[in-house]
Amino acid sequence: MALKKRAASKNPSLASILYEIEKRTPPGTAEKWDNVGLLVGNARGIVTGAVLSVDLTEEALETAKRLGYSLIINHHPCIFPRSKGAANVISTGPSKLIYEAARAGISVIATHTNFDQCALEVPEAVAQALGITPVGRLFGGDESPFTKLVVFVPRTHVEKVRDALFAVGAGKIGRYDSCSFASPGDGTFRGGVGTKPFIGKSGRLEKVDEVRIETIFPRGLKRQVLQALRSSHPYEEIAYDLYRVDQEPSRFGLVSGLGYGVYGDLPKAVPFAEIAKRVRRAFKSEGFLITEPLPKRVKRIGFTPGKGSSFLRAAGLLGCDLFITGEAGYHDAREAALSGVGVMEIGHRESEIFFLQTIEKWCREWKVRTRVLNTPIQKFY
Repeated sequence: MALKKRAASKNPSLASILYEIEKRTPPGTAEKWDNVGLLVGNARGIVTGAVLSVDLTEEALETAKRLGYSLIINHHPCIFPRSKGAANVISTGPSKLIYEAARAGISVIATHTNFDQCALEVPEAVAQALGITPVGRLFGGDESPFTKLVVFVPRTHVEKVRDALFAVGAGKIGRYDSCSFASPGDGTFRGGVGTKPFIGKSGRLEKVDEVRIETIFPRGLKRQVLQALRSSHPYEEIAYDLYRVDQEPSRFGLVSGLGYGVYGDLPKAVPFAEIAKRVRRAFKSEGFLITEPLPKRVKRIGFTPGKGSSFLRAAGLLGCDLFITGEAGYHDAREAALSGVGVMEIGHRESEIFFLQTIEKWCREWKVRTRVLNTPIQKFY
């Protein structure tokens, strides 16, 4: 079925939608093994509407064709792992839907672990639905997620540069933001042939009153931070250093680009049965798996969408009475239960319902018509 056409002036470009998605969920914050961004299609196209679904499914593709929508936005990458490129896409087998989307002129965008780390709307919405006050994020890896930036700025531009860095996510430590350190000093330079120094003249040794600014940022935001630096700094050539920071992230505060999910506290401990009701209502879940023995009363809850087995240890260290996730696996869940953390598995798709709600909200802001699909590929019986 041919895509319905509308006046181009009324529809955003695919490039502009991709830009907005990547501004809110920078690809650099995705895990190294992930595959995010525009996976099918041409960025020069026009978006006539978007189907939103966790996975690329036959229903999503047929719905896009029927409505004349030119875009599908998924949480899970349809080409995964990243090593599977266009050469692997054929008209049969696992890549059949990718092939059909491309042939129909329907683009597919995925925002996955970058979304999970950056879209703070999700942990905030989950916390509200469960009735907890969010305390912080959960971390599952051992590698430090931070990079330190040191840059030398003329005194006249210190605030401009610092504000630009803070605006894109630098300087956030736990529940604090706008964190930096500045120290004065003398900078020297001599511009060569063809240079246009901001201060002084080419060919002459200049001595400038400069300030050394130090700040920290999640390593996945490197591209955004350096872009902000270049756009705000007055020099043709900017002297800056980047350092790996070997420190654990704060367990407090919701910081975009750092950690997954959320953990938080109820005003007071409540019976497990009450939490079960809230979970079914919040995630529209038909049922769940729960480790035995059941937690009698629950006060601190941890949550991560999708497969949360790598965060079970963090949930235990943080003192969670209950950890809610999409799936965890028998042995990992049993080990966590033995250490005192009840593990509730609500289903992978069910746990990611707030992805759909958040993307739908964003699309409304971008004036993109949407159809949301949350049809499961697995069901509780």
